[in-house]
Amino acid sequence: MRTTTDFQEWLDNLDETHIEEIYNLYESIIGVTQMGGFTCVQNDKGQIFIKTDQNDTTLMLASGIAIKAFLNKLDSEYGGDFGWFRGHYEFVRAMNKND
Repeated sequence: MRTTTDFQEWLDNLDETHIEEIYNLYESIIGVTQMGGFTCVQNDKGQIFIKTDQNDTTLMLASGIAIKAFLNKLDSEYGGDFGWFRGHYEFVRAMNKND
């Protein structure tokens, strides 16, 4: 499996970018864990590798700066009118509830 550090290339090649999927991606990075279809592992150098069945390429976040930059990119691209992804996620989730 190929590895890249190009955020945009990796995001462009995801099969699904619905807010639920982005939530799973974000949370898997924060927790360095498996969430939804995303699995994050960290090596002893602090690099994070993100794998998913939705993409043939593994994303490598090579440093704390890269991790923060990628999370900021998720906020800016998937934050909707809120400017941060979690606000948009909570809004969509609340709108989808059948109370």
